[in-house]
Formats: sequence, C-alpha cells, structure tokens
Amino acid sequence: FKNFDLNLAGRYDDYSGFGSTTNPKVSFRYKPFDSLLFRGAYSTGFKVPNFNQLYNGISEIPYTGTDLADPATCPSGRANANQPGCERINPVERFYGNPNLDPEESTQKSFGFVYSPMDRFNIALDWWEIERERTIQVARRDHLILYYDLFEDFWIRDAAGEVIAIDRPNINSGGSLMRGIELDANFNGELAGGRWNINLNGSYLNMFKTKALETLPYSSNLIGKYVRYYNLPIRWKHTLSFNWT
Repeated sequence: FKNFDLNLAGRYDDYSGFGSTTNPKVSFRYKPFDSLLFRGAYSTGFKVPNFNQLYNGISEIPYTGTDLADPATCPSGRANANQPGCERINPVERFYGNPNLDPEESTQKSFGFVYSPMDRFNIALDWWEIERERTIQVARRDHLILYYDLFEDFWIRDAAGEVIAIDRPNINSGGSLMRGIELDANFNGELAGGRWNINLNGSYLNMFKTKALETLPYSSNLIGKYVRYYNLPIRWKHTLSFNWT
C-alpha cells in the first residue's frame, strides 16, 4: 500500500529463576489522505516480581475489626452474634513475600485515527484494550473468604480448631481486563497579536473487569463502582484547557 507503514519489533529477556520470554510488538500507520491517518498496535508484556514481593519477611498485624467470622462455619465471613458459627474472631494477619511467584503477563491492543481537516483543527480518537494476567498482589481477605475452599490453608488454626492467624502473602491473582477510548482534540487561531489554542483531552472507560484467580471467569463490569486495590474506575474523565501566547 502507498503511505502504509508496518513496524515489527520484539524483545527477548532471560531472567535467572524465571526463564526466558519473547514479547512481540506490531504497529501500523496508514494515511490514505493528507488529512486522515489510521494507526494501530498490538503487543505483549512481561514483568517479573521484585525482590520485596519475593523475599519480604513476615509482618504480623492484629486484626482489630469487629466484623470478621470464621468462613469454615460462617460462609459469609461476616460476624453476627445472633447466628451460630458466626462469632467474631480477631486473628493475627501475616504478610510476607512469596518466592514461588510467577511473572505477570499483559496484552495491549489499540486502533484509532487522527483527522486534520484544516490547519486550525485536529482530532485523534483511539480504542484500546489492556489485559493483565497473574497480577501480583497481597492476598485479599475478601477473596480468602469467598473462595475459602481454595485458600483453606491460609487460615491457621490452633489445636482446638480456632483461627489464630490468616496468611496474606503476595500471590498471583487472576488479573484484569480494561477497554476504553482516548480522545484528543485541538482548535487554534490568532487573536490580538497572539495565538490561542483550545484542547480537549478525555478518556472513556467502558469496561473494567477483574478475576480473583486465573481459573475463574471475569467479574461483571465494575465501571463506577469502588474496587479495593484499584480505587474507583471512572467512566469518563477529561481536561479542557485554553491558552494564549
């Protein structure tokens, strides 16, 4: 194709203790007219755990809340004095590194265009998707409760079977899936011997899903909901600016 550029790149890494990985990147640019440009990219990523995530020592913190119950006898894990088996517990939570962590992996995709019908105006619109797998994070207490059958060994018990500690090491969680659209528009001109510019830069997030483990399906769309460890995935955010020089 005339005015078509295709770029192929790759990265090879060899990590002691984690083996080797090859991550490709493919991108293209196509300009059918002077005023219109199409672009897109596909790539994969790889991130090994850092030293602290692997080898941090044990840090013990007493759980001082009043809402925790033993999930073995109270599936909700929420304390309720009026419900047998849901008595309040206050174990110690133990945080530490995990030398058995696997690397995180990711896949990035994007496609969009840049349109410049005149010197005074241009707009860029790009769709993107990022999927992260085996995300490294501290074992979440709500996941240890919800998937108790899978994490039973993380609940440490005394000889009487009472929970005295909860292990919350760094683990490979399932990951996350995000999709959105990026917008950047500029309009400019001359005024009073200077030059002015109006810029609109916005981000529209239309999908944010997570999963606790790699073997589990993704959650429902969490846009606009508070997600612990991810804060609040906001559907639309933007900046609008004006400057004159």
